[in-house]
Amino acid sequence: MTTTAVLLLPLSSLGPVNNSQQSLVKQAVQESLRREDIKKLLILVQLPGTFTIDGQWEQLQSILCSLYVTQLNVTYAADAPLFDCTVVFDGWCNYSAGLEPSVKLMFATEQDVSQVDSWNQQRNEAFEIHELTGSEQEMTTSSSSSTENNSYNDNGRVFDKTIVGGTFDHIHAGHKILLTMTALLASKTIYVGVTDDVMLKSKKHRELIASTQDRIENVKEFLHVVRRGLEYIVVPITDPYGPTITEPSVQALVVSKETEKGGDACNVERAKRDFPPLVIRTIDVISSDSTAVDGKDMGALKISSTWIRKYIAQHSQEQKQ
Repeated sequence: MTTTAVLLLPLSSLGPVNNSQQSLVKQAVQESLRREDIKKLLILVQLPGTFTIDGQWEQLQSILCSLYVTQLNVTYAADAPLFDCTVVFDGWCNYSAGLEPSVKLMFATEQDVSQVDSWNQQRNEAFEIHELTGSEQEMTTSSSSSTENNSYNDNGRVFDKTIVGGTFDHIHAGHKILLTMTALLASKTIYVGVTDDVMLKSKKHRELIASTQDRIENVKEFLHVVRRGLEYIVVPITDPYGPTITEPSVQALVVSKETEKGGDACNVERAKRDFPPLVIRTIDVISSDSTAVDGKDMGALKISSTWIRKYIAQHSQEQKQ
């Protein structure tokens, strides 16, 4: 069981993550890195109002990206880019993160300590509470406008079954945004196509790519953290289409900006089989300037499995010298 810390992060709107909220993330990451017993950090985001994921698609992926970029800026500066941090939306994850046995440390501001205390009273073993300091003025200003911001124009659709594909080697922030949004979009089943080993022979640092089965298990483990209560169908794929051309009941495909054309190709193949077309939903924040934090965005941070394998190879070589 991985020893986990949780940052309780209430947001008063679905607008941009403000400086005070970014500061809380930075404090929690820094303290987690300082403590040798903490191996994982969950950023537990509490969202206001009622809405569909599809109806607030852009806002939610922007929140995810801002939080991950904030976290990555801290871990890069500390030369700990592989630190395990995951953003979870409370309520949508379908479990109470504060009651998980692996949680040993809880970060919260003074105004949220009462909620944290209520979790501790329900636990067999209480976690430590670390109180964080934020800008009270900015928190108050944000809170005062929350009623206005929580009246959402929401015409989003609800999908029973969604699908996403990728290599998912050394799951990083880009993968986490893709998988999280795909899982949130589904009401019953999420399909994930994981690129089989036979298609990865030309990849750089091929020897450091996890096996197909290990990558499948890592995807399942991640999905269990961000959204429980769904059926996870995670399978190896040996072509660009995977279950999109074998499962007619799948309704929505999540792609990155770079793989949008692949989504169109899937629909061409589905039409040949008389399958209904997939609704395409795009994640476009992974290299978007609109969610830059401290002048850096996901693209500038160059988060990729290739970069991670190179980092691991270099550090392994340094340790041998």
